[in-house]
Amino acid sequence: MARGRIRILVGVDFSRESLGALRAARTLAGMVGGHITLTHVRPTSNMRAAVVEERGDLLRRPPAGLSAAMADHYARRLAGLRRPGSKEEVLLLRGVAAPALCREARRGHDLMSWETGGEAASRLSSSAARSRRRSPVPRSPWS
Repeated sequence: MARGRIRILVGVDFSRESLGALRAARTLAGMVGGHITLTHVRPTSNMRAAVVEERGDLLRRPPAGLSAAMADHYARRLAGLRRPGSKEEVLLLRGVAAPALCREARRGHDLMSWETGGEAASRLSSSAARSRRRSPVPRSPWS
């Protein structure tokens, strides 16, 4: 791996712990001139996603409206994490966290970092453990 070319996939669930892993990944990327891809894995179902995100207000919309509203919701949340003026990529995946993160990691990332916490911890901790076992790339020591 050439210096300055490290690609870090950072899985975020918007918890304090995952934001800590993002800060650490940014520090590493800054030291080596690396590249960050901020990634969130959302439920496949728009209705489930609205419930998980506590956006019951969106459930009153027709299905097509719900789909557009959820896409906008996640775009805003991820854009809010992206460092202004940076070349950080944001990526929204659908499905189960562990397999989705591992599939994405195989697409040219050198390191994967994530942490889960808050209400998501109980739901995602088993996903994090499965991802650790399945990951095709090394997991960062800080997450």
